Amino acid sequence: MFTKETLLSQLAAMNAPRQGVVLVHSSLKAIGETENRGQGVLDALIEYFTAEGGLLCIPTHTWAFLDNLDEPTLDVNSDRVCIGTLPKIAAGDPRAHRSLHPTPSMAVFGDHAEDFIAGEFTAETSTDPRSCYGKLIRRKGHVLLLGVVHNRNTTLHCVEEMLGVPNRL
Repeated sequence: MFTKETLLSQLAAMNAPRQGVVLVHSSLKAIGETENRGQGVLDALIEYFTAEGGLLCIPTHTWAFLDNLDEPTLDVNSDRVCIGTLPKIAAGDPRAHRSLHPTPSMAVFGDHAEDFIAGEFTAETSTDPRSCYGKLIRRKGHVLLLGVVHNRNTTLHCVEEMLGVPNRL
């Protein structure tokens, strides 16, 4: 079983950045049995990535729940997400600052999280270069894939949009 201390030491051993912006995509099932389950993983990630002024970003997508495409809305007080357990836990965590985009919302943790998510609701597409994904790229942030492969990395769609790739979704 992984403990918080085990997870913290593994992040340190891989020299994961402690400053800057880190976005995490994950599969808790692939990570394995962890003390305090998903909450334990989230607590370790928050502690590690924000202790020295960094930001931790966890996508909390809600696109599967849109009923009205003309006026999409997001309830930032809900933990309802469509992409996994860690995002659901992150969306409901009181330490999270949740971006306001109605489909690709992001839970961001850290001292400057509110600044990072500012203006997110003005993004025209789900991976608009003005979104958190574009900010991650412009700040030379990192993407940490825990138990998933790059086809789960939403940041790639932002890169495609920046490059003008047609029919990208």
